[in-house]
Amino acid sequence: MLRLAAPAKINLHLEILGRRDDGFHALETVFQTIDLFDIVGVGCEPGVGIALTCSDRTLPLDDGNLAWRAAAAVQARRPDLGRVVITLDKRLPAGAGLGGGSSDAAAVLRALQRLLPQSLPSAELYAIAAGLGSDVPFFLLGGTAHALGRGEELTPLPDLPRLPVTILKPVRDLPTPAVYRALTDEERGPRQARGPEWWRETLARVQAPVLENRLTGPAMRLEPQVRDLLGWLTRSGMPHLLSGSGSACFALAHVDAPPGVRGWKTFTRSRARLEALE
Repeated sequence: MLRLAAPAKINLHLEILGRRDDGFHALETVFQTIDLFDIVGVGCEPGVGIALTCSDRTLPLDDGNLAWRAAAAVQARRPDLGRVVITLDKRLPAGAGLGGGSSDAAAVLRALQRLLPQSLPSAELYAIAAGLGSDVPFFLLGGTAHALGRGEELTPLPDLPRLPVTILKPVRDLPTPAVYRALTDEERGPRQARGPEWWRETLARVQAPVLENRLTGPAMRLEPQVRDLLGWLTRSGMPHLLSGSGSACFALAHVDAPPGVRGWKTFTRSRARLEALE
């Protein structure tokens, strides 16, 4: 059985470009993996089906789990794969905007690529990932990356230098659909993307991210705990941002969490670190 780290992500930038014809919102975002992760074990044995166990008993162990669906998608293309055995050691909080479920799914795909006698073509692997969820393709890449569409149109960016990060999560979660529904007409756009080259040049010049997230407004209106946490971070004077649709926020510094907030001190994670087996 292979054991892989399935790292969390933060969004160093998230802009809403407008609403798409399919009802979803077009995004421009800059993803960054961090050294906070689940541990995903994947193995193959004679037989059929998928056996999934998880340290978090609240999570589904069937096709309601993205890791299970990732294995099923590969089995559909490689019927001779056998029975896939998956173990999830969950360390990432759910409902936080850190991409834990998507990262678990990508870890399963990365592991099966190593276990298959003949690996899937890269284009097919990324197509499977995109079909599972908008964030899953990024977790095949890792490091620092620019994204458009719903987050699946990826352009790698040079890895940021190793930066300290503190993840701060209020007790309550924020459902992503509710945050998008709470956008005002002005917040929805439309507006133009800056594009990957703008971000490549900017990050190379300033060596620090430009922290913006258009979902901050609706997240603060929906959840007072997020509003209070962001207010505390603003008063502290350190660079900070809501990650994704929340409810987790992050600071680009190591800081002790305020009362009533869970905290994790970690660092940015490079693309090379993502590729390494744990």
